[in-house]
Amino acid sequence: MSVEMTLSRETLCFERLALAREEQVSVEGEATLPGSMRDAVTVLSVQAQAYLEDARATAGGMTLRGHVSFQALYTQGDLTRIRAMETTCDFEHSIDAPELQPDMRVNASVAVQETEGTAASGRMTLRALLDLQIEAFETTRQALVTDAAGDADALRTRMQRVAFCRTAPLGEEKTLVREEFDLPARLEVGDVLSATGEAAVAELTGGAGRIGISGTVEVRVLHRPQEAGNPLVMTSHELPFELSIDTQIPDGAQIHAQAEAIDVMADSMADDKRRTLRVEAEVRVRLSGCVQEEKELLEDLYSVSGDALIPQKERFDVHAFEESSDVRESIRLPIALAKDAPPIGTVLAAFAQPTITAATPAGKRLDAEGVMAVTLIYLPMDSDIPMAVRSREPFEMTFPMEAADDALTQPIIAISMGEMGMSTRICAEAMGSCLSFGTAGAASAPGQMEAGALREALALVHRALAREAQEFRTN
Repeated sequence: MSVEMTLSRETLCFERLALAREEQVSVEGEATLPGSMRDAVTVLSVQAQAYLEDARATAGGMTLRGHVSFQALYTQGDLTRIRAMETTCDFEHSIDAPELQPDMRVNASVAVQETEGTAASGRMTLRALLDLQIEAFETTRQALVTDAAGDADALRTRMQRVAFCRTAPLGEEKTLVREEFDLPARLEVGDVLSATGEAAVAELTGGAGRIGISGTVEVRVLHRPQEAGNPLVMTSHELPFELSIDTQIPDGAQIHAQAEAIDVMADSMADDKRRTLRVEAEVRVRLSGCVQEEKELLEDLYSVSGDALIPQKERFDVHAFEESSDVRESIRLPIALAKDAPPIGTVLAAFAQPTITAATPAGKRLDAEGVMAVTLIYLPMDSDIPMAVRSREPFEMTFPMEAADDALTQPIIAISMGEMGMSTRICAEAMGSCLSFGTAGAASAPGQMEAGALREALALVHRALAREAQEFRTN
């Protein structure tokens, strides 16, 4: 006996991940030191920020371009006086990937992992090790089965709801912001040594062809102290920015804006009454739109009478969701000096560069571990010549992820079958499952627990989760 049925198909457009790769790039730059080539030079600290200007796929590969901004603290000639140098170095990196095509969308980010500096013959060489996180997405169209209709007594179907996400760049713009700040006399600061900044988007407005973006740039300025031997002074300042981008927004798209402070400059001037800090920052904003939709597709079907149905299945990788969140946490790290290092008299400055090596989602938190590159500049006891200590310390941190609730578009029930899966009926709530099922009589599936026993076990789990949440808030 044959089974007659009618299949419904729909051609859907979606993105799939074509490439995910991590690359490391070493960038080196040089700068000429002022003064004599014979002067003794000690490099105390090198900090750096990396920026991607362009990342695009080519036939069989990818090209990434950007620049690195270096800030170095050093002594030259007079070893008691800390000097500063800033310089910028461009970089370009190419990778081979036969699966890439020019029309693919590239999502790439760059972070500084390590820095170092050396000086010789009147020149300073600065190096930075960069970590590149690269993804490439292919937009594809595919006819997929959305339903199967036939004899209701013979045909059984199982449907699945699939989320699709398509992201497209909508444009970018730059703006220059300037601001002046009065520095309190109690800070006792001198000249500016260096300045860095981070930009953040606060609000998106408008529509119908134009999007307005506003936000702030947090600028951190390192100052020389007025009195030699006192600690360096770091001040923080906020500069508001506004700009607009002309763009056509796809219907139903969620708009995301990313801001970067790609160049920051600062200087200060003093008179008899006050010291005024002048800050200038160049901000770049990139706009993208994500269109998300859901479709119900046929997952499986079988017949309960007549000929057996053996569907031919094909697996598709689908880019289903895209979301980002900025969170900040603090941590304390003990730094041990070498046995032969002079004891610390006065701490002048400290810098830290984190590198996350692993991140694990755990419910409403993100557990991260990595390495912190720490530079400590200090005056030894009974000495006015600054010294630097560099250390790489492992760390572990926990970040709250409140966005986890919004990421779920519908409740999820997670249960594994059989005796080995019995624990998931008790503990799956900790991983986001919303429901468990207990039996009041005969079990209808392997591994089911009696409702009373399940209630007691869940009560224990709830108390454990409550204690963990309280400890997390306390710490």
